[in-house]
Amino acid sequence: MPRLILVRHGETDWNVAGRAQGHLDEPLNERGLAQARLSGQFLRDNFDVKTTWSSDLSRCATTAEGIGVPVQLAQSIREISFGDWEGKKWDEISRVDPVGRERLSAGDPGFRPPGGESMSDVVVRARRFVDETGLLKIDGDVAVVGHGGSLKCLMVVLLGLPESALGRFHFSNCGVSVVGAGNGPGTLLSFNQTAHLAEAAPIT
Repeated sequence: MPRLILVRHGETDWNVAGRAQGHLDEPLNERGLAQARLSGQFLRDNFDVKTTWSSDLSRCATTAEGIGVPVQLAQSIREISFGDWEGKKWDEISRVDPVGRERLSAGDPGFRPPGGESMSDVVVRARRFVDETGLLKIDGDVAVVGHGGSLKCLMVVLLGLPESALGRFHFSNCGVSVVGAGNGPGTLLSFNQTAHLAEAAPIT
């Protein structure tokens, strides 16, 4: 069975500080670089990846390079745009807009941060990415490196789930999830594996 290996990017200083990143291009920190190396080794040891797709933001592209196969960049799997929230700390956002913050955390597909995107918007992007790349009709193993928000949206598209399922998924930095591809919706084979990151603990 062909497999899609979904990987969230490694840790950044803004992950540690609890800041909303969105489309801002924060690089991996030292631990994130170690996580990228370890996840790349895990994929090389356990899969036969021929192609890697990545968000075009550097925290994903750098993570993808650790897999050791050609990387193709795609804006369509960028993180959700948090608009006016980008660069702000999540606890500050929670104080100013507790209802909005809670709706986002719960995976409310219709909630849109001021000046940003809704999760439904990102689902549209993710579906376009799947259709344009033929991701569910692949032959062999393909890795996709994305963000916590964009991977949620990609997962519901791949599995044929409703948008109400978005709140079920949480991806750790460099956590690895595997979807079996074939005719029709994909099959979730494993979710958010992180044991390979023990040397780079703690995991966020």
